[in-house]
Amino acid sequence: MLDWVHRNGKILLAVRPIQAFAASFVSISFAIYLQTLGLSISQIGLVLTGGLISSTAFNLAAGFLEARLGRRKLLIFFGLLSTLGGLVFTFTTNTSLLIVVAIAASMGYGGGFGAAQMLERVILAQSCIDEKRTDLYAIRNTIGSLATASGALFTGLLVILEGMGYSEPASYRAMFGIFTGLNLILLLLYSFLDEEAEIKHEEVKKVVLSSETKRYLVLLSILFSMDALGGAFITKSLVAYWLFERFGLAMDKIGMVFSASSLLAAVSFMAAARISKRIGLINTMVFSHLPSNLMMAVVPYMPSLETSLFFYLGRSLLSQMDVPTRASYTMAIVKPEERARFQSLLNLPRSITLAIGPSIAGYLMQFIGIGTPFLVAGAIKATYDVLLWLTFKDIKPPEETEA
Repeated sequence: MLDWVHRNGKILLAVRPIQAFAASFVSISFAIYLQTLGLSISQIGLVLTGGLISSTAFNLAAGFLEARLGRRKLLIFFGLLSTLGGLVFTFTTNTSLLIVVAIAASMGYGGGFGAAQMLERVILAQSCIDEKRTDLYAIRNTIGSLATASGALFTGLLVILEGMGYSEPASYRAMFGIFTGLNLILLLLYSFLDEEAEIKHEEVKKVVLSSETKRYLVLLSILFSMDALGGAFITKSLVAYWLFERFGLAMDKIGMVFSASSLLAAVSFMAAARISKRIGLINTMVFSHLPSNLMMAVVPYMPSLETSLFFYLGRSLLSQMDVPTRASYTMAIVKPEERARFQSLLNLPRSITLAIGPSIAGYLMQFIGIGTPFLVAGAIKATYDVLLWLTFKDIKPPEETEA
């Protein structure tokens, strides 16, 4: 099975479900946990922003240091950082220390912009032939989404632990202890990667971005920054907080919502790989993403929980189809030796705008309206979709050009 995938690719496919499961239950419960410790939603937004700025710095450093230090060593370092963050959250409730660690380890964000995931995507791109690249990303995202769904359901353990007599802080610390153990498993898997994961020695001196690649970098950086800013308004932590405040949902019910969302996303990932072979990567990205963003904008203005969830989950079915296609497209239009540096630079402005989003969203939720971030996010991301199609519809990846 998966004979067309190199050994390193298979290892990273094994990494993804563990990684996604752990990130899922932590990101969902993170904002609510900080609230129990006395932080306001605007302060929590600042913590999330700090974590994303930290992630941005590591992402940029990884892109420039991968040839010198090696991708495997960098992956192990980032795994150690996450493990350390989990340990601190497990054994202390000192708010000041938790804030510092949360920022350093990006504890509250479960997305795919971290330095470790950037390196994983680069390694995956060289683990198969071009024609199979989108399929491989789709498989990775599907596995991750199913694990994310399981992680979301796992947040129900908080309710069970409290029912068994654990205090609320103790229940959360137990969850962070599990998070720590899962990160130790990731460290072990990273250690099994071989030399084929590294940039080739003969290519190290060639890592100078061509003029064409620089043009793509500038255009995509601007566009992806818009998309990231919109996405930052509706991180899982903030959506969980909205469900908690607006409808009074307990953590187990919130977990079920995110679980259903992730299962629907899993369906869309494999569909994206098939559809992209017929209509192209860019068309798949835009034609699925635009309607999902319009659906998101109306979520908080629905009269009931049921109607809000209808649009939120409907959006989940479409919104993630651009994830494997975007990853594949941005790897395809540049040379193999340029990929890590291109990705790190591409993620820099994107991560900066992603970082400021939670702070703005927290302010909007506290002082303007708790549902305002949904509307703002939908408008920004819909604009991004239109501009992306107009700019890149004629720039094809190799497999589409050859076809």
